Amino acid sequence: MSKKKLTEKQIIDKLRIDEHYYGEFGRQWLSNSDMKNLSPNTFKQFGKVEPDNENFVRGRYFHQLILEPEKAKDFPIWSATETRGKAYKEFLKEKGLNFVLKESEALVIENMAKEIVSRHDQLTELITDKEALREEPYIGQIFGHDFKCKCDLISQQGIVVDLKTTSAKSIEEFIWLGKNKYNYDTQAFIYQSLTGKSMTFVAIDKQQKEYGNSGEFYHEIYVCPTSEETVLQGKQKVEQALQTYEKYYGKDKKEDIRKVIYNLKF
Repeated sequence: MSKKKLTEKQIIDKLRIDEHYYGEFGRQWLSNSDMKNLSPNTFKQFGKVEPDNENFVRGRYFHQLILEPEKAKDFPIWSATETRGKAYKEFLKEKGLNFVLKESEALVIENMAKEIVSRHDQLTELITDKEALREEPYIGQIFGHDFKCKCDLISQQGIVVDLKTTSAKSIEEFIWLGKNKYNYDTQAFIYQSLTGKSMTFVAIDKQQKEYGNSGEFYHEIYVCPTSEETVLQGKQKVEQALQTYEKYYGKDKKEDIRKVIYNLKF
C-alpha cells in the first residue's frame, strides 16, 4: 500500500510491525542502513535486503530479549549441533529463513541481555520503565528526502537509547568504530533529526571478561551519549550519500529505491 493513501498515524502503526518496516512498505523511506550502502565503495550492493543474515538475526534476538521478551519466546532456535544435514535444511525451509541461531549462540546472547538489564542501575530502571517507549518508529524529511527510523527505547526524559553489541575492547574503540566503520554517526544525525531528541548508544562487549581470578565472568557495558561533533559528522556523510542517491535515482523517481543496480561504472 502506498504511503500517500495513509495518515501519518496509520503509517507509524504499520511501521511498528517488522514485516512492514523491513519489507516492501518500509522501502518507501530511506534509512540509516541505506546511507552506508550509498557510499561509492558499496553502492552496487544498495538494495540488497537480507532480513535474516547472521548479524541481523543475532541483533534481533538480543533486542527482543530486552525490549519485547514475549516475542523472544517464539524466536526460532536450532537445538541440535549439526547444521549441515537434511534436518537443519528442512528446519530453515519450515521457518522460511536462511539462517537461525544455534542453541549455544542463543545462550550467549541471553546472558548478555540479562547483564545489560540487571547490572547497570540506570539501564535497569529505563528498561523496566513501563512508560518508556519501545521500538517506536518515526518518519520525516531530511534534505528533501523521506526517511524512517525505529528507536529501541525512548526514556520519559526524552532520550533515545540505541542498544548495540560490540567487539570493541574499550569505549574509545567503540566510538571510533561507530564513526569510521558502522555509521553510528549517520544514525545519530538521522534519529535526532526525525525525533528532535538527543541520542545515547548503549553497547555490550560480546567477549566475556573475568573478575580477577575469581572464575566469575562479565560483559563490559559502554554508555555513550552522542556529541555535537558526531552528529555533525553524520550530517555531512548523509549529505554525501544523498548526492550519490540523487545522481543515480533522482528525487522524483518512483521505483523501489532499493532496486539493485548491477551495471554502474565508477
